[in-house]
Amino acid sequence: MLRRTTKLAALFVCCSLSLLLPVFISPAATYRDIPRKYRSTIDSPLEANFERYIKSRRSRRVLATTDRTSFVVYDISKNKKLVSINEDRQMMAASLIKNFIMLAYFHEVKYGRQKHTSVNKGKLRAMIQWSSNAETNYFIRLLGGPAKVNRILQSNYPYFKQTRIVERIPYGGRTYRNMTSARDLSTFFLKLWQGKLPFSEKMKWYFNLKNGDYIFKKTYIPASVGVYNKTGTVYGLVGDGGVLVFRDPKGKLRPYIFIGMIEDRTKTNTRNRWQSFFDWKNRRSYILRRLSEQAYKYIYENHYGGRLARR
Repeated sequence: MLRRTTKLAALFVCCSLSLLLPVFISPAATYRDIPRKYRSTIDSPLEANFERYIKSRRSRRVLATTDRTSFVVYDISKNKKLVSINEDRQMMAASLIKNFIMLAYFHEVKYGRQKHTSVNKGKLRAMIQWSSNAETNYFIRLLGGPAKVNRILQSNYPYFKQTRIVERIPYGGRTYRNMTSARDLSTFFLKLWQGKLPFSEKMKWYFNLKNGDYIFKKTYIPASVGVYNKTGTVYGLVGDGGVLVFRDPKGKLRPYIFIGMIEDRTKTNTRNRWQSFFDWKNRRSYILRRLSEQAYKYIYENHYGGRLARR
């Protein structure tokens, strides 16, 4: 009886260890090293690469324990999501909210309640290309205020579930109350690319204007790649998102979506010198650029058979 009890105890210990196995997987392990039955929560090897890179930034204290991250990578041609990291997490929108303000404006233009005048064209360009807060507030006032803009979006585009517009951009640019998510941003750019938003082609033109992005400039992504994006930056949030378009080895255009957001809400209530802000921002924009490179390389090589020079 004692021998049988000992065997049962040993069996219980083995089973318990097997349940704990995912905890002990080395962070340096490759996607193939992870047992198949534990891969269900990982969308692709690219997502595993993202997770490892983010973890390494935390271990080196480039990212603080208070930093929260959110990412989406979506191959439009293959209709396949490759990265989904905290994409439903509602975050401060900063200037990323300007995407949705432009959408609300064009919605009203579509139904004849606003006119796309030459003045509005110039102000829209300043809002998107130069991220002008003054012109953003102009459009919020033009549409009837933050609550009215929010109602336009909620009534007509209910699939933007985490996006809320509740304030104009305050003096000094510290906007913390407007919210969005990586999922909403990826949905926005997917529907934009599919022509399912009002005046999609006009909006794409504004997003294609050169700006200070965090997903293309200062990366090894070729200059021939098209970029349609908008950044968002405030002390507490560094984000960028949009569509990148490259030609595969056969010459066919291949668009994909990259959304990246890094948020630290502890920065919203502290007074810091500008130098501290720029160092904080640059460290996080560096992370977005490196992950954007990984996404481009993975999609180009693994989805379309391209070959990049090893770095």
